[in-house]
Amino acid sequence: MEEVRILCTKGMATMYQALYYHRNTTTSAAFHPYLHYPIYFREFPEVNPAKLMDSAKDTLTLLPDVEACLNQLINSPDFSKNLMSAAQLSKTATVEQLIKSIGIKEIPKISYNPDGITLNFDHKNKPPHCCYLSVQLRWR
Repeated sequence: MEEVRILCTKGMATMYQALYYHRNTTTSAAFHPYLHYPIYFREFPEVNPAKLMDSAKDTLTLLPDVEACLNQLINSPDFSKNLMSAAQLSKTATVEQLIKSIGIKEIPKISYNPDGITLNFDHKNKPPHCCYLSVQLRWR
């Protein structure tokens, strides 16, 4: 250690900041008299919201397909009944065919159980590989 600066002392623990030779930044750590090693605190990198903003923008392109699926389920009791029946009988091909018949661009990955169905919308192998939208619907 090249430089140690004590930040605070509370009870028997001492909080200090040290500059180590293998790092060019100071690291906050706490030293307790009964422990033989310091407790280091995580340091986070500077935030950059660009990736988050791009991911949100790309997720918006998935929303029309999600909306089309949900509207079909809301407005067509026969479609909903057929989808639910096929899922409960584990007829995966029929469930996928029903979802494809809605006329959406991005076909979701479909999983279901006795309580409901999950539709995972993503961009498949097309760039960007940043985001997906999961819709979980319950019927029980």
